[in-house]
Amino acid sequence: MANGVQQGSLYARVAKLVEQLCGAFAMTGGLVLCVIALVTVFSVLGRKFFGGAIAGDFEVVEIGCAMAVSLFLPYCQLNKGNVIVDFFTLKAPPVMRRWLDAVGCILLTLVAMLMTWRLGAGGLSLYSSNDQTMVLQVGTWWAFVIVVPSMALLSAVGVLTAVRSLSDDGKPDDPVSLETVS
Repeated sequence: MANGVQQGSLYARVAKLVEQLCGAFAMTGGLVLCVIALVTVFSVLGRKFFGGAIAGDFEVVEIGCAMAVSLFLPYCQLNKGNVIVDFFTLKAPPVMRRWLDAVGCILLTLVAMLMTWRLGAGGLSLYSSNDQTMVLQVGTWWAFVIVVPSMALLSAVGVLTAVRSLSDDGKPDDPVSLETVS
């Protein structure tokens, strides 16, 4: 038994699945950033040597950045990579810090759930109104196909990290590791 969770339990299996999804989403975000970088490089080289940039390069960068950021958020939360202002709680007892971490995780979960709902509604609205980018004339809704599941995963990770904050063995500042669970 590690962190109060039995190996093979439903919680451990769900946690492992969430960890794998977070890794896959983060890797996808990295690939999106690579594509953005290549588009930017080729656009600059085209502007310098061939007299013209890639048409719509700024649209690709804009949409790609939104997608990449949303893809990285669940992994960041899972690994306690978000900024924590602990000036007032630095000397607080570990139990109090764990509870405050759990409350923060729940608040993050609620915000992520709200964002999932509203981004989903916004994406559907853009789809139904056939909203398109100015230069490339592609639908703006398709980015939401990536962003909405990312926010849903962030919601699940928020619940997972809240549970973990309360079940940690007095080490609230250690990064989350599922290796101790499975």
